[in-house]
Amino acid sequence: MTGDDNDKSSTIPFAQIYDKTLVSIQDCIDVQKETSNHQSKVVFVDGSWYHRVDPVTGLFRNPSQEYIDGRIPNARYFDIDAIAMTNELFPEANPKSLPHMMPPSKLFSLAMDAYNIQNEDHVIIYARQGALFTPRVWFLFVSMGHRRVHLMQGSIEDYIEQGGLVETGQMMTCDNEQQSMEQDYIDCFDNGILNVTRLFHKYYDNTIPQYKSNDSASNVCGKEEVLDAVNKYLESDGESKSTVILDTRGSGYKKKGYMPSAIHLPYTQIASTTNALAIQPKEKLKKLFEDREVDYLDPDLKIILSCGSGV
Repeated sequence: MTGDDNDKSSTIPFAQIYDKTLVSIQDCIDVQKETSNHQSKVVFVDGSWYHRVDPVTGLFRNPSQEYIDGRIPNARYFDIDAIAMTNELFPEANPKSLPHMMPPSKLFSLAMDAYNIQNEDHVIIYARQGALFTPRVWFLFVSMGHRRVHLMQGSIEDYIEQGGLVETGQMMTCDNEQQSMEQDYIDCFDNGILNVTRLFHKYYDNTIPQYKSNDSASNVCGKEEVLDAVNKYLESDGESKSTVILDTRGSGYKKKGYMPSAIHLPYTQIASTTNALAIQPKEKLKKLFEDREVDYLDPDLKIILSCGSGV
């Protein structure tokens, strides 16, 4: 480490993760122990979500209960099906009850206020073994304009194995900057789990959130834009290359059919072969795109990612 590096690490809070998207288990253990005297703090977010039944029990796992049973200290639990544009709360915007649609900016901001997450904070997304889609939570934070968002490379089980601290049982509130539930919103939590319906009905129409989100989620497109890309491809007999659709499903790509022109890039190939909650090295990721002749660095190329339900 150079002298300049030493100066940087002494002046920048949480320097070991500051400019990283992917953070190691050891980085997470280190920053979890670190006490910040700066404006920002590190917030761990449990983004566990399961799209299939457990292969051992044959039942769907309950990620919110697993969070209560054991979590990184002061972590928040983020449910992509609750903090969303649900039919229950927004029937006109989601008349078909599609799951985990991107939430309105104000709902996301209210959830951040309730979780005591501020715009300057570092947010580290993690999950349990068997939960594959932490990048979806990362993407949601980034789309809403949060700048310091990271993905823990590995599961909480890996974190525990390497000596990371955990807490169990019902969430407790305390009067300090690390508290997981903002006191003004304490009535919107059930055992540490945010009740988004209650949050909506009590605060959505009469509260200006402190957290500042983008006016609308960035890097998200609607069905009209997707249909336009497909139609241009069909009308040009496959010559139109201005937009590429990448279908990230697994076996469903062939079993259930796919959009004309869609290129198959299974999500399982993006994850490490030894740990589903770790991303492949950069060179392997580059090869995935090169093999499909997708120039992801082309500023004029629009890339649309699709899957079975919007995860």
